[in-house]
Amino acid sequence: MEQKQQFVSLAASGRFTRTELCADFKISRKTGHKWLARYRQAGAAGLRERSRRPHGCAHQTAARIERLILRERRRHRTWGPKKLRRLLRRDHGIRRPPACSTIAAILG
Repeated sequence: MEQKQQFVSLAASGRFTRTELCADFKISRKTGHKWLARYRQAGAAGLRERSRRPHGCAHQTAARIERLILRERRRHRTWGPKKLRRLLRRDHGIRRPPACSTIAAILG
């Protein structure tokens, strides 16, 4: 973060071009512009390291479908994943219901 703060303060001084600063700091111009934009938006807090962790999981079962599976299981206590999967497709119009193994994990 110290490097980013130094970069921003030198850029604000106006004595150097951004291209020169990026070359001196051994960063791309794109990164230099990103640091400056984040500083303008959030001040020094914008220069802190950010998590690279994804915000979500694209292949995760939707919460709505999980609730539906659990509700149907309460109605039909003896049914397993295969029957529940067929029920999701037939009665609820879900074209691509989760795999039987996924349903079993939800029932888990």
